[in-house]
Amino acid sequence: MIVWRAASFGLLVAEPKGFIESLPAPMQLNWRELVVVTLLVTILYFFLKSSFFNPLVALMDQREKDMNSGAEAKAMAAAMIEQRQAEYQSKLRDLRNQAFGHRKVLADAASKEKQALLDVTRVQAQAQRGAALAQLSTQTAAAKIELMAQVDILAESMAQQLLKQA
Repeated sequence: MIVWRAASFGLLVAEPKGFIESLPAPMQLNWRELVVVTLLVTILYFFLKSSFFNPLVALMDQREKDMNSGAEAKAMAAAMIEQRQAEYQSKLRDLRNQAFGHRKVLADAASKEKQALLDVTRVQAQAQRGAALAQLSTQTAAAKIELMAQVDILAESMAQQLLKQA
């Protein structure tokens, strides 16, 4: 216990009895209070652990689990997107091949039709040429006959003219 005495300035000063006793009253150790505070801190620790820290840890674990499942879902979605893109590329390649084959078939058909039209036109042109040659030879023969007739007439008329003059 502390014994107080009055100092020359009117202040109360405790007489030193040891290190702990030399401390001011609020700083001196009281074993009963120390046990009570330790007991209260222990109770507070277990109370906070059960009512605050455990739910907080569970919440953080759930959040971590959700984040991991979100990452897994993201990876699955990315894999699905890559698979669909590969399928799309495959279908696009098949469609391009089909279009190329269809275009080739159409080009072959157009080429055959063009060739057929050219053959028909060539046959018609040869027939028209043959008809024109036949008509020309007929006209040539007719012109020769007419010219021969005119030559005979002219020769006879010249002969008559010459006979008249002579």
